[in-house]
Amino acid sequence: MNALRFAQKGAIESVLKLEQVPKPSLATGEALVRVKAAGINGSDSVGIQGWIPVTTVPRIPGRDFSGEVVDVFDESAKDWVGKEVWGTGGARGFAFDGTYAEFTKIKVAELSKKPKALNHPQAASLGLSLVCAWIAVHRLSEVKPADNVLVIGARGGIGSGVIQLLKEKGVKNIYGTYRTVPSDPPSGLKPIALPDATAISTALKSSGDFGNIDVLVDCAGYEEPLNDALKAMRDQGRVIVMAVHRPDGRFSIDLRTFYMKSLVMKGLKSSVMNEASVKEMLDYLSAKYDNGTIEPPKKVGTVSMKDLEAVHKALEAATTRSQDRIVILP
Repeated sequence: MNALRFAQKGAIESVLKLEQVPKPSLATGEALVRVKAAGINGSDSVGIQGWIPVTTVPRIPGRDFSGEVVDVFDESAKDWVGKEVWGTGGARGFAFDGTYAEFTKIKVAELSKKPKALNHPQAASLGLSLVCAWIAVHRLSEVKPADNVLVIGARGGIGSGVIQLLKEKGVKNIYGTYRTVPSDPPSGLKPIALPDATAISTALKSSGDFGNIDVLVDCAGYEEPLNDALKAMRDQGRVIVMAVHRPDGRFSIDLRTFYMKSLVMKGLKSSVMNEASVKEMLDYLSAKYDNGTIEPPKKVGTVSMKDLEAVHKALEAATTRSQDRIVILP
């Protein structure tokens, strides 16, 4: 089968190759999925570049997928054959082979039926983003419907997922930042453009919510917007962080504002959700997409696995800027 694989870590354009590799063989409890689309995440990119220590080589990267079950090892799981499924995985693409291939193997216990309301590119673009958004909203933020919430990086997959889940919890006052505000931002969101280092505080002063932000979810990982946003927080507010765009992981923060406001910072790690929890979440959200409670992605870009230059560019962009969702088509 065709697969994207790297034999050593390094610059994406140098190490990620299109290769012919054997189709995965199954063991008990496993299913073979024909990949119809595989999502591109920033973690896929930095794993190839060597930023994630658990990544071993040679490796097929990729965590998110949408596709069709074509085989299972156990007779008891035969009912899954022919079903359209979607998913994501903790160590998939790092410690064992991932989804940037024509086929991937998945534990039957992890299988979740793809929402009928989503096509394969839409479904493949969501997995890891939904896991991170779910952890931020349901496990870390302690958000209440009356809270004022600011999401830095609203355009990206995680940021847009956070906004959807906040709305689903009944939160009414949600701000989201963009480098350039799109013509069709999510319904109910108050967008903030970021032309300069004080754009967030300026916008919130204008709206009357400066000093009243209860929850800040930073999905982007850049110093200036985070430090500007801290000034707008309410005392004892909660700050959720999950990214930093430097290989050494270092980040300057306005500690004086942080301690003078008695803020609480919580770090988000996607692997805190085990396989059973991820499947339960996907099954729950599948129903929400199908009944219209949660809106599908408005735009998903695609690149062919065979267009290696386009794949390289999409992966490189995933680590340098918040972007529209992009998936790989085998």
